[in-house]
Amino acid sequence: MPKTLERRGGKVELPAKEQAVVDEFTVVIRRHRDQGAAALARLAQVAFGISIGGRESRQDKLALALARGLEARQQLAEAEGGSFSSEEAAQWLGISKTAVLKRLEAGRLLAWREERLQAARFPRWQFDQHGKVLAGLAEALEGLKQDERLDAWGKILFFLQTKSSLGNKRPLDLLREGKVKEVCLAAQAYAE
Repeated sequence: MPKTLERRGGKVELPAKEQAVVDEFTVVIRRHRDQGAAALARLAQVAFGISIGGRESRQDKLALALARGLEARQQLAEAEGGSFSSEEAAQWLGISKTAVLKRLEAGRLLAWREERLQAARFPRWQFDQHGKVLAGLAEALEGLKQDERLDAWGKILFFLQTKSSLGNKRPLDLLREGKVKEVCLAAQAYAE
């Protein structure tokens, strides 16, 4: 009989054999969670490579790509000081949690949703040291809205990845230097 699991987006039923595999993975992950999610994702990728090895099936390639994607997301999540919860962002900005979430909904702040709780996590780098949103962030986010397929991770990647068109600097670095116009032009090009 399949076992029902709580998962993001609803419940999932797994056959007994698959549930046994999930249970084994869960034990290993819990045993080593002190190493951090990024390290565990990287190690899972290595383990997949060793165990799947030279096989070249489409499913194997997808599994390896998934492991790489999980590691990349974790690195983005931890970059530049990690993230704030919506409550912490509200406290940092000196406004209510509702106001923070309204800014997120309006596209004036950037956040991703945690998989388990669907709680918003706000990258710390979008806030300055004076309790304000980094100048030019909302304008750059407006430019990124042009591509409806661009999710939060794609937007985060835009800000944290060096671009040859910006003199091999990151858009985040240019915003910190007050070069909002250059970042907005780059955001429009990125979204096209």
